Parts: sequence; C-alpha cells; structure tokens
Amino acid sequence: MSRNSSMWLAAGVVELLSLAALLGGCATVEGLLGKKPAPVPTVADGAPKVQAPAQPAAPLRPDTVSREASREPVPSPGTPRVSSSPITAAVLPGVSRVASQGAVSSSSRAYRDVVLTEDTVWRGDVVIEGSLTVAPQTTLTLEPGTVVRFRRTTAGEDAGPLLLVQGRLVARGSAEAPVRFTSVFPDPQPGEWQGIVFLASEKKNLLEHCRIEGAVTGLDASFSAVTLRMVSFATCGTGARFQDSVVTVAGGGASGCGTGMEFVESEADVRDATLRDNRFGMVVRGGSLLLEGAAFDANSQAGLAANDTRLKIAGILVENNGDGVTLTCCEGAVMASRVAANRQNGIILARSRVKVTASEVVNNGAIGLRVEDGRGMAWGNVFMGNGRHDIFNGGVEDFRAFANWWGEGGVSPTETRLHDRHQDPERGRVLVTPVLRLRPLLATPNSVAK
Repeated sequence: MSRNSSMWLAAGVVELLSLAALLGGCATVEGLLGKKPAPVPTVADGAPKVQAPAQPAAPLRPDTVSREASREPVPSPGTPRVSSSPITAAVLPGVSRVASQGAVSSSSRAYRDVVLTEDTVWRGDVVIEGSLTVAPQTTLTLEPGTVVRFRRTTAGEDAGPLLLVQGRLVARGSAEAPVRFTSVFPDPQPGEWQGIVFLASEKKNLLEHCRIEGAVTGLDASFSAVTLRMVSFATCGTGARFQDSVVTVAGGGASGCGTGMEFVESEADVRDATLRDNRFGMVVRGGSLLLEGAAFDANSQAGLAANDTRLKIAGILVENNGDGVTLTCCEGAVMASRVAANRQNGIILARSRVKVTASEVVNNGAIGLRVEDGRGMAWGNVFMGNGRHDIFNGGVEDFRAFANWWGEGGVSPTETRLHDRHQDPERGRVLVTPVLRLRPLLATPNSVAK
C-alpha cells in the first residue's frame, strides 16, 4: 500500500463510518453503552486533517425501553463507544488528482459523456472521461482481459468519471485474464473516479473475475440485482455498496478500503469472501444476510458490524480486527465460526435475539462475548483465553450460556472470567451450569477462512 493510501486510511477515513452510525437506530447512546459517549476520535498529529466521506449516518431513534432495562455500566477499556456527533464528509486523496492527456494511450478506445443505446462489446483498453451510461434495455459486455481506465479531467468531489448502468453489465473475466476497472494512474488512490453505479437495473448483472480499484465507491447498486464472482475491491472509499438490492457474492473481497462492503436494506448472500485491511470489513443495515465461509482479517475498527438485520452466519473466521462481530438489534445465528485474537471484543450482542453455537471465541484482547441483555444465548462453544472476561454481561437481565467448554478447569460464576451480578449487583447473571466436561468437536471454517 502506498504512503498516501496509508495516511488516508489512518486519518481521512477515521470519520468515514464511525461505530456510532453502525450501532445507532435501536437505542440511544445513553441506553446502549453508558451515559457519557466518547468523543469522536481526533486525527493523529502529523496526519493530514481531512473530513469524512460516505453515507450520512442514520439518526438515532428515541429509546423505547425503560430506563432500568437500558441501564449499563460505564464502558471499560475495550468496550465499543458510540458517538452522537455528526459525521462530516471526507475528502479522498484522489479527488484532486487530475490526469494529463499523455496519461492515456492513443490506441485506447475513448468515451466522454456518452450514452450507449445499442448492445456493445468491449475488449482491450477502454478510457472513460466524464460519464458513460448504459441505457435501459442495453447490454454492455466486457471480454476477458479488458481494462477500463477512468480519467479525471477536473478536480473536485463530484467531478470524477463514472460508469452508470441502467441496462445490464456483463463483465466476465477469467483467472488468467481478469477484467480491471481502475484509474489511468499506475498507483490508484481512493477517489480518482466515482465508481460503477447500478440504478434500478434488475437485468441479472454479472461481474466475474474482476478487480475494481481507486474509486470513491467501487460498485454502488440501488434497486438492482447483481452477482459478483471472484470480484476484488482495493483502495476505494467504499469497496461495494448495495441498497435495496438483491446481491450474490462468491469469493473475492475487499482490501485497503474505508469500508469493504456495505449492505443497506438488501438481500445479500455472501460466501467465501475475504475482507482484509479495511477500516470496517463489512457493514449491514437492515435487510437479510446469509454469510458463509468468509474471512475477516486485520480490519482496524471492526470485522463485521450489523444493525437491525436478519442474519445467518456460519463457518467464518474473524481474527486480528479491532472488534470482531458487533450485532445490534439483529435476529439469527452465529454458528461453527472462529472469533479469535481481535484486539478488543470478539462478539458483541446488543438487543439481538441471536444464538451463538458451535464456535470458538478465544484469545480476544478484552472480552470474548459481551452482551447487553438476555435476548441471545450461547451454547456448545469454546470460551478461553480472552483478556479480561470470557463473557461480560452489561445488562440487568440474565444471560444463558449453558453447556459451553471453558477449558480443563471449568468455570465458576465467581471467577473474573465472567462479569455479572457476582461482580456488580446491578447486573444480570451469566448462567453457565451445566458446563461441558469435554471440549466439543467443532467444524472447521470453510476453505477461504482457514
């Protein structure tokens, strides 16, 4: 990753998608994590002072639970903190980078502010300036090895070139000859072009063996149907964003982005994707998510954060992130997964009716499983080696964690491995009896997550 990209990820994206936006909507800040929300993180000395991109945060709704039911302890270090401060727009480094005419090969097919109204096939090198629109009832097909370069001619946040699809896009590369969407520069930076925009396109759009890099939002789909197979996003503000869409993702993933993938009120089926070295690996708000065999690695803020979502998560690996999995106002299951070595919390359940079963929650820096109420449940898991507590009950309701394995020595409710009524009389209990006497044989996460 280039020095400029590193600086951007360290500073410019800090305000991009704060955890406040992700956890908001089901409870007030005070009701969820204590009465004094932490301030928005400041930009480190020496880092460029930039403001925030991306989608504005959804406003927090008034808390509908009783004051007593929402009461929480003051968050300890390692507990996620929510800020009510507004998120400002960020400036990506690529928006001021303008290409000279010499940056484009004279042999490239070039388009500027064109609307395609007839089916078109691209091969070789293609350059887009301004916008190119695929009109309704029109199909644009890209053959293996095609490279589409976007050339910015004017600096400014809204001046980047883009590909708008209202018809259908079929970009079918191969492992040996992928299709590439990029800027005209050899070292793309986030924001050099706007991205591929699908608008009300329900024509079975397909991208296969593609690489998308250097955009504000690599792929931005609204009210559309899109299938991605082995598609990777790199150094974008947001790798892929889907709103009110039907999405299938198989393989591929995102790296070096502010947010790897974002799903808003969509039906998403995501299998075997890898989200690595982003700020947020995956963000989900509303809709439904089927997530299998994915890997979340080294995402600085969180691997997966979901709010108000119906979900089924199975066979994933979540390691080396800030927080591993944060679920707020969700319903569903986390099964047969490994959540390990995250710097703060492994799994957070807040107002979520989610079962955690047949999984390993081990060696996380602060807390293995943090719960805010008794709506969820955990059984058949391995809890070991988490920094301060294996399970932390931050609410007033009892949490049921029957039939788990806690290591050879078992676990006692009075141990510091559990934080509940025994440590704080105003908290609910963590109910652990009966405990497993033998370590359960757990399934291995899918191949991409090994």
